[in-house]
Parts: sequence; structure tokens; C-alpha cells
Amino acid sequence: MKTKEVRELSTDGVFVFVGYVPRTDLVKGVVKMNQWGYVETGEDMSTDLPGVYVAGDIRSKRFRQITTAVADGTIAALAVQKFVKDHKQAA
Repeated sequence: MKTKEVRELSTDGVFVFVGYVPRTDLVKGVVKMNQWGYVETGEDMSTDLPGVYVAGDIRSKRFRQITTAVADGTIAALAVQKFVKDHKQAA
């Protein structure tokens, strides 16, 4: 990009890497984050603020791939459903 050099590479596949800067501005200062700006969660995607869940590449985890983000979303959706149900019954 910097040199504007163009060249062709013969390959069987390509993985596009965008970067490591999480887009967490929406929850900055609201929930606990690690030193790199990723949100800390429990196994159920819950944050330290009750009722707030996150999923995908903004959470602190070892691997960031579409498959792990989709799995996070499923876990978070089921956990939120349980949270809402439990709090409806308590009200």
C-alpha cells in the first residue's frame, strides 16, 4: 500500500487481515476491558455489567474468526434469553 507496488502471487487461498483495533467505543468506560481494548466476558458472553452481553471480535479471546464470532452470538443469544426470563419471573 505504501509503495503502490503491484505484483501477482500464485496461491490456493487468501486470508484477509484487517487489524487488531477493536471497535468498542460504544461500551468504553461502561464494561470491563483488557489492556488492548477488548471486552472481558464470561463463558456465557456476559460482561461485568448485569444484562449486558457481547459477542464476536470485540471480546477478549484467543482466536478471532467468523466461526468463533457466530458461536459467540449463539451463546450470547441463549444467555440473554435466560437472563430476560429469569428477571421477568422475579418482577
